[in-house]
Amino acid sequence: MHCRVACLMFVVASLAGCGRIDSPSVDVNPVQFNAAGAPTVAFSVPDMMCPEGCGTKVKEILLEQPGVKEVLVEFETKTATVAVDETTFDSDAAIAALVDHQFEHSTLKAEAGEP
Repeated sequence: MHCRVACLMFVVASLAGCGRIDSPSVDVNPVQFNAAGAPTVAFSVPDMMCPEGCGTKVKEILLEQPGVKEVLVEFETKTATVAVDETTFDSDAAIAALVDHQFEHSTLKAEAGEP
């Protein structure tokens, strides 16, 4: 009897996490980055190791920089794109802030057509 109960409990416990809730494949309310059309600066941040921890930290660091309006972190490409106010944003200071937080290989990404 105890074996049956134990086996039943094992099966129930194993299946408990298997439920699947389908979510829509298209976001009903997509958030658009830089809807205002501000100038952007892109950074390569190859030291990001995970989207939740590192990606979030990169976004926080860049949002703290003067002149930053919005930040979009794309973990898959290890890129952070920043919408900025050109009169107050300092890309060198942003890179220094990333480096200070262990993202040591962060650089400006070259724009299309730049060497």
